[in-house]
Parts: sequence; C-alpha cells; structure tokens
Amino acid sequence: MMQVFLPAKASMHSAISSKRPRAILMSALVFPGTGHLLLGRKRRGALFAVPALIALLLIIRNIIERTDAVMAQINSGALPLDVQLITEKVAAMSANDGPGMTIAVGVLVACWIAALLDLLWLK
Repeated sequence: MMQVFLPAKASMHSAISSKRPRAILMSALVFPGTGHLLLGRKRRGALFAVPALIALLLIIRNIIERTDAVMAQINSGALPLDVQLITEKVAAMSANDGPGMTIAVGVLVACWIAALLDLLWLK
C-alpha cells in the first residue's frame, strides 16, 4: 500500500478550506476575528478583535453612563416612570453623544465587515 504525503502548504491549505465555512460563521455571528482564531491565525484575528473589543467596551460604557443618568433622575423624582418621557430623555441624551460614539460604532462595524471579507479572500 502506497502512502501519499502532501506538502505542508497543501495540507495547511486543505485544513483551512475545510474550516472556512465555520470560521466565516464564527466571525459573522460571534465576534470579529473569532473565525481567524479558529483557523489558527492569531495575529490576524487579533487585528480585527482588539479594535472591535475596544470599540464595544466604549459603547457599553456610554450606555451604562446613560442608564445611570436616567436612573438617577427617576430615583430623585425628576423623571416620572413614563415610557414616553424616558424614551424622549434617552433620545435627547443620544443626540448629544458627540463623535466618540459614532466613531466607536463605525470601528466595530468596520472590523466586523473587514474580518468577514478577509475570511472570504483568505487562501
């Protein structure tokens, strides 16, 4: 019986090709860069995951600050427990976010799209 050994590059290429659909789903549905990590491409995965994680943390911090401000007004009695008034207050606070929140959301979306495109074009 004859055994066939594939060169290292061909073997790696076939391993990547077989995991690619799962990697694309991981990056699309879980977080940018997770598909790259699944394929063993840690540096490339970090290239997408780190900025996306920083942006996500900034977004979450902003949301928590907003929630704390609204809750403080509700607890003090300055803002009644009315869904419409609370919604208007949150909308007014969102209008004053400045460019930081817009940039953070843009970075998160850009990392997500770039990670997916990179996985599609990965050889």
